[in-house]
Amino acid sequence: MNNDGAITFSVKTSFNTAVIRGQLTDAVRLAQKKLDAKILADSNYFVPLKTGTLQKSAIIYTRIGSGRIVWKTPYARAQYYGEHYDHSQQHNPNACAKWFEAAKARKKEQWRKLVDDTVKSS
Repeated sequence: MNNDGAITFSVKTSFNTAVIRGQLTDAVRLAQKKLDAKILADSNYFVPLKTGTLQKSAIIYTRIGSGRIVWKTPYARAQYYGEHYDHSQQHNPNACAKWFEAAKARKKEQWRKLVDDTVKSS
């Protein structure tokens, strides 16, 4: 106790930054995996569908957790940008060009919440 009646405490904290960094890294990796899977599903909802090959290509060629979603067919680019292809809604009434952008416009806030919730709960 000081002469003025005040009580003073000294506090020293220490924490293992390597452990915290590892926990954060694990949480971000998990969030990336969940986000990739959600974006893939939400985007495929808008992918043109005739035989299903274009949608399946994203499932085959995307490495969940990489942060890259890949649609890989000879016609994927042309379909995405609407070049020389009719986006007939005969097989998928939700089909459109730029399907990722369509999904993002509708689901972006859900994607953000998914990431936030995953990181916070990890």
